[in-house]
Amino acid sequence: MNVDTRKKIMDVALSLFSEKGYHSTTTRQIAERADFNEVTIFRHFGSKSNLFHEITEYYLQDAHLDTVFKDLENLDFEESMGLICLRIYKLCIKNKKLYKIQMKITDDEKDIVKLKLSREVISLLEEYFEKLREEGKIKGEPKIMATTLLNSILGAFTVEILGSGTVTDIPWEVLMAEHAKQFTALYKV
Repeated sequence: MNVDTRKKIMDVALSLFSEKGYHSTTTRQIAERADFNEVTIFRHFGSKSNLFHEITEYYLQDAHLDTVFKDLENLDFEESMGLICLRIYKLCIKNKKLYKIQMKITDDEKDIVKLKLSREVISLLEEYFEKLREEGKIKGEPKIMATTLLNSILGAFTVEILGSGTVTDIPWEVLMAEHAKQFTALYKV
């Protein structure tokens, strides 16, 4: 199985899915843009649905979520939240195409979406907040904290994507620092 062929097909499919949406993208369009025969897609992935799911899994593994929580041990809560917010936002930027696909999913297409990135980040945030709560450094319910933090970051990212930089001229780094500051004020002991 040719790894370069698979990667090229996945990259092209990711671009088309993010531009047009899942259902509006055909395997013929993917094949034409990738400069392969449509049979090649089916030989490597079996179906468009399998291709989509392999793309989401591949890019989830490539996200290296562990780096979001790296080197936080010696930081206070506000400093660690500042780094976490910046790192999650950078993760959003890196995975912008996957996020755009998710934004284009209609109500009747939700069954095809297996994007795990947000759920994985919430799970890791929840574990981190549970540890801090056990150490007596924060107050609050870890699952709610994790969900609200990610929702606020994704909200800012969505405004940036949909507004194409026209909503505000405040740099995202400044916005993330403010998210961290406000979040810390709510939950710090």
